Amino acid sequence: MTGIQDVSTCVVEGRSVAESLSEAVSAGSLRPQDAGTWLRPHGEATPSDWIREKRDASRNCRFYMGVMFNHVYRKRQVPAGCASCFKVKVVPRTLQELVALRDVGHALPYTYKCGVEAAATYTSGIYGGYFYLNGLDAARAAHDLIRDAVDRHAKLGSDVPVFIKRGCTEYEVHCGPSDRYTFQPEQAALEAALLGRIHLERSPESNRVRVQQTMAHWIRQAYRLGDDSYLAFTGGRRLYPAVVRYPAAASPEGEQA
Repeated sequence: MTGIQDVSTCVVEGRSVAESLSEAVSAGSLRPQDAGTWLRPHGEATPSDWIREKRDASRNCRFYMGVMFNHVYRKRQVPAGCASCFKVKVVPRTLQELVALRDVGHALPYTYKCGVEAAATYTSGIYGGYFYLNGLDAARAAHDLIRDAVDRHAKLGSDVPVFIKRGCTEYEVHCGPSDRYTFQPEQAALEAALLGRIHLERSPESNRVRVQQTMAHWIRQAYRLGDDSYLAFTGGRRLYPAVVRYPAAASPEGEQA
């Protein structure tokens, strides 16, 4: 990595930042704007797999993951802006537990997201909840509060897994164990320079509409994944009629055609 007097000519992972941003534009991750700036599209489909509540305005995962990691660092370097990111992860086992976890998250003071992980490339499991903290000490303190809240919730309990992890799983997949990350001195300045030129597009839907659409999506996904706890949210009505099942052996009277 070279100096950043002209950020577009900086060389990162063997190519200029300008080339990386051009790649991001071609991939649809950025849209060029006036005066050397770009728009980072909202990108997430509606309905989403996730319900989020952001209480820390400094977090910018769409920039650090979507632009810096995927394009500028070419998935070979963890962004410096993510160096202090730790998460308390909770692993609901059913849709009913996932919805209960959303209630827990809403009552706590942390930025969080919870949702369906079944389609995620690098994460194993069906459902997940993440509470975002700044630093390991803060994550440890939050862990105790989250663990207690999960334990005391009537629809969760002490057998629901809760643990601390660092950053995004994609980083560990591509860059190795998170306790061995290293960062270059120039990274913070480069990321700050680019962040000032990249603006985030807001979601066109209101938060209330997004939550309603995502809840309906969760119910459909639970049905698809064989999680019948979705019936608690449909008044016991199945989304689709059950198929007729036939006995493996004919009855003594024979079967009617």
